[in-house]
Amino acid sequence: MPIMSVRQRQRIGLSPNEILFLIGSSGELGLSKTGCDMQIFIGTPENEEIVVFLGKDDLIAVSTFNTGLKEEIGIKSMIYLIKEFSSPIIVLPKDHPTSKRLKMVVACGDRIRLDCNVQAGTHPEQDILCACEDLSGLDITAVPDGVEIKGLIKDYKIEKISQ
Repeated sequence: MPIMSVRQRQRIGLSPNEILFLIGSSGELGLSKTGCDMQIFIGTPENEEIVVFLGKDDLIAVSTFNTGLKEEIGIKSMIYLIKEFSSPIIVLPKDHPTSKRLKMVVACGDRIRLDCNVQAGTHPEQDILCACEDLSGLDITAVPDGVEIKGLIKDYKIEKISQ
């Protein structure tokens, strides 16, 4: 599918066997529908485990801090691990040195806000996700058969994935 532009507020169709890539100059975001009811476990710095219950229209979002084929393969792999293996999400304590080494971060839910001013990997809240500056400020909401994006993005593309 060709790369396209998004207006200030737009709905984009998305099925569970597709990934929507939002592309910035310094990072990408991959979005996929869960496609079924599922739960995600989040390990917190306080040695707690939070369970997030997701419905079939909810989203899995993976943010990367670079762009290209390697990052897109990483996004596809991470979405696969979460969907097919129920891979847990780990949250680091604030100012943890490993946070600077993260190449991808994940959020899941019915609404995800992108912000370049949060520290990667340190937010157990699943409605906020660290992203590159170009995508910062986007507000993404799951809607039946797709997503609604509020904010301006330059480029996006949708790819089918096989499960």
